[in-house]
Amino acid sequence: MTPWLLLLLAQATAAPPATDAALPPTASPLAPEAETLSLREAVALARAHSPLAAAARAQAEGAEKAAKAAGRLADPTLGLAMENWRPGADDFVASTDLDVFAVVTQPLDLFTRGGRKAQARGESDEASAGRLRAEQDVQLDTVRRYLETWRGRDLVAALEAQAENLAGIVAAMEKRVGEGYAAEADLLRFRAEAARAANHLTRARIEGERAEAELALLVGRPAAGVRLEKPGLPPPPGGDPAMLAEQAMAHRPDVVAARARAARARGTMSLEQARRYPDLALVGGYKRTTGLNTAVVGLVATVPVFERNGRAVARAEADARAADLELEATLTRARAEAAILVRAARALQARLARLDEDLVRPAEEARRSALAAFREGATDVLRVVDAERTNTEARRDALDLTVDAFLTSCRARLAACLEVLP
Repeated sequence: MTPWLLLLLAQATAAPPATDAALPPTASPLAPEAETLSLREAVALARAHSPLAAAARAQAEGAEKAAKAAGRLADPTLGLAMENWRPGADDFVASTDLDVFAVVTQPLDLFTRGGRKAQARGESDEASAGRLRAEQDVQLDTVRRYLETWRGRDLVAALEAQAENLAGIVAAMEKRVGEGYAAEADLLRFRAEAARAANHLTRARIEGERAEAELALLVGRPAAGVRLEKPGLPPPPGGDPAMLAEQAMAHRPDVVAARARAARARGTMSLEQARRYPDLALVGGYKRTTGLNTAVVGLVATVPVFERNGRAVARAEADARAADLELEATLTRARAEAAILVRAARALQARLARLDEDLVRPAEEARRSALAAFREGATDVLRVVDAERTNTEARRDALDLTVDAFLTSCRARLAACLEVLP
């Protein structure tokens, strides 16, 4: 083989070194002067700029104010009336013929105040749980978008390296075919593989731009051209998974919200049951009849004889039973989910520790071996194509596993009521 051909193949098949188990490095890092954004900074920016978190906070504040006002007495009503009005009559004297009434009615709420307060407190607790859940969702979504952007950039770098290597191999094969050392079918196979790699690269770039745009929307600042720092993998919660799950039941937002809905339903049931009884109202006022000024004092009450609020009571009792059953289902699901997430996070991190040794390095060595044989004049096209493809897929799998391990650990920490980032 001619020396210039050997030199061309050596340059075309030069490969980046094997990487650590966590994530293959970017082949073309951003310039040192590029702006840097860490994961912790991204999460803080998203919490400050998220309209969903702000809306949940506003709802929680409003529900808390409503709960404080729920125990107050209802506003009184004022009634003003005049009777015996005969305008135009010759014998009409307004000062003596008119009867004037000014009456204030104040509902006493003797039986319904407790139910209203319990109902409002349940609504407030549910809104508070919704606020916490919204903030956790924003944090987890930011972590996901940050990692997707990071993964997309590294995937693009790996695919660019593959495309560059395949372009060099195609150029070398064209020389071989021209000199009669290789079959044209082998050249066509390499060209097809190069086109396939170009397709993957185009899709990866599009996905990377989409991930950058979604991250920018969350953090409220551009993400394109910003260097993303490599975050440390958050450790999963320690201890027995079942015990961790049980300890988290008092603070998990979904469980707290289910308890609040059950409490609100019981408060509504108590309120509707109390409305079966006579609702008293105190009446007091002024009355002027035939020129005499008198006071008016009395009580007004409903007379529960027929319906007695039975329809509303039946519906409220059914809603209370349903809310209790939903709480039980939420507790069961939350316990299982927390335990599963903790075990999954530990398993993924254990697998990640051996990723470089078991996957990345063997794929890289196989690729180097195939390319070395190709440089020596071997014509096994399938071996070279398969080795190049296996190496790229190994890097893609390494990226996917790293992102999965990171997100699962974050979800396990939230399920155990820990901060998403330590």
